Parts: sequence; structure tokens; C-alpha cells
Amino acid sequence: MILRRYHAIVLGIALLLSGAVSHSSYEPLRHQWPRPDISLTPPHPWIALTFDDGPHPVMTEKLLAVLKQEGVPGTFFVVGKMAVRYPGIVQEIAREGNEVANHTFSHMNLTRMDNQRVLNELGQTRSIIRRLTGQDSVLFRPPGGDYTKRTLRLATKAGYHMVLWSVLTKDVSGASVEAMRHRILRRSSDGAIVLMHSGIPNTIEMLPGVIEELRRQGYHFVTVSQLLGLDHPSGGYQPAPLPDRPVYPMAQRPAASSISFHAAVPQS
Repeated sequence: MILRRYHAIVLGIALLLSGAVSHSSYEPLRHQWPRPDISLTPPHPWIALTFDDGPHPVMTEKLLAVLKQEGVPGTFFVVGKMAVRYPGIVQEIAREGNEVANHTFSHMNLTRMDNQRVLNELGQTRSIIRRLTGQDSVLFRPPGGDYTKRTLRLATKAGYHMVLWSVLTKDVSGASVEAMRHRILRRSSDGAIVLMHSGIPNTIEMLPGVIEELRRQGYHFVTVSQLLGLDHPSGGYQPAPLPDRPVYPMAQRPAASSISFHAAVPQS
């Protein structure tokens, strides 16, 4: 079994048993996650850049241009209702070699929803991603990082993998370019997952310099799926025709599968 995935599963089980609940203001513990033990793995620390809450017109496209210019992938946790509004940007995210993941449909607090609504929030966005990109994504990040034992069990039994973060940039709270740069460079380590947002001008301005410095330190930029040793979506980018008025029905609960966890463990 891939070591990084095993480590994440063990951490998640410990979190589940402890009954801890995370919030977006919490700073997760930093862990040294070993890479998958395969001969092709480069001897460098790995890091995943992630972006929440999009897609946004103009700003997400500027962000994509930066990633393309720097030659690094990002993992975009998209909001379903925004993906319906801007389907072409979702397709561009996938077409440029980035990963598209799930940030629920309406960006509401999952802990305040009943079970069926939680599954609908995840299922709708999963269906939208599949329709627009031809890829199936089971990674999700709860809005605000808010979850409970109930929502975590529910999502994982339905086949989803929750992903949090290990570096919080606070860009959505108005952090300056220099403050974000300092936080990323000070807190990053092998296996880091950096949380940013796709509609923040300071984030776009900060990225090139941070990527340059991380690369100088030997970091290898990967998607979250690569970081956690998960299989890549099969078939690559396969765009679907865009309907005039896309309609995405409420998703039914998928068949239950074995529970696994892929989340950094936060602390207050």
C-alpha cells in the first residue's frame, strides 16, 4: 500500500475517534508524509497548491495563466453553482492539466444539513464535474473546513475523500502578499497542502515569487491526488458539449464503499 495514503488513513481514523471538529481558522499540524515508494518518484519534497470557491470570471483565468506560465499544477475545489454559471472556466482548468475537485454545490455549512442534503451537495457537484470534464472526482473539501463525525462518516461511506490543508494563507481574510509569502515559506514541508482562493488578487500577485522560491528549495509541485497516492481520473480531459441551460438533477446516494480518510489533522 502506498505509504502516504496509509499515513493519511491512520490520521483520519484518529481524528474520527477523537470527535474533533475543524474550522477554517484552525492551523493543522504539519506532518512529514513519506512519498509513495516507487522508483519513478523524484527525490524532492512534494507540495500541492489548492484553490477554493471558484470558478470566478477573469480572476480564475488570470490564476490559470500564472500556473501555466510557471509550469505547475493546481487542485481547484470548485463550487457547483459557480461551475454551472461558468462551465467554460471549469473546462479550461481541466484542459490545462489541473485537478478539479468538489467544494459542494451551494458552499453552505455541511454540519447544519441532514444526511440527504449533504449527499446531494456533494453528488450534484460531482455530476457537474464529470459532465464538464469527463473526469470523476471523489475529493472534497467542506466549506470553511467545517465537519463532524456524522458528515465525515456519511461522505466517506459514499465513496468521497475529505481533504483539508496544512498551510493556511488567510488570503480570503485580506492577508498581504508579503504575509502570505511568509506563511507559505515558513510552514511548508514535504507533503504540504496549501489553501488559497481563486478569486483573490493578492494570491495571484504572490504566486510567481513563492513558486520560484519553493522550486529553489527543491519542491516538486503535484496535485492532491498525486500527493495522496490516489488514482488519476481515467481518460484525461474529455470536454462535454455545453447546454444552453444546464440542468443537473439532485444526485442519489452512491453505493456505500469502504471508509478511507485523506485529511490533515487540525488543532486550535
